[in-house]
Amino acid sequence: MRCRYFQGLIPTVLALGATFTSTAIAQEISAHARAKAQVETRDKQHHNKLKSEAIPTVAGTVAGGVVAGPGGAFVGAKTGHTVGSAFHGIKKHHDIKQQEKRNAAHRRYVSHRRSSRTAARRRTLQ
Repeated sequence: MRCRYFQGLIPTVLALGATFTSTAIAQEISAHARAKAQVETRDKQHHNKLKSEAIPTVAGTVAGGVVAGPGGAFVGAKTGHTVGSAFHGIKKHHDIKQQEKRNAAHRRYVSHRRSSRTAARRRTLQ
């Protein structure tokens, strides 16, 4: 009889534990993850990935087509796309590192700053 009672209770406890754990993890996002999300949002808004991959692909297609015809155009497009993808990955990595530096500088500035109202209240309470 008791086993059946606990069988219904166990999934509920596990579900609550998973919910609380996931919200705690979500609130403590790492600095790298925050910077990556900011950079990806900016890239998406400005179509940076499309630009950095499409332009080399088109350039490779045209150059390959001029040099070796349709086969060369295909090879040029693949090569251009590969170069564009590599360029985008390197640039994104660099942008994430720069964003992490900006966020760290901003957090240092914000976390040590106290408003005059808080300081005045602290003086009156002492």
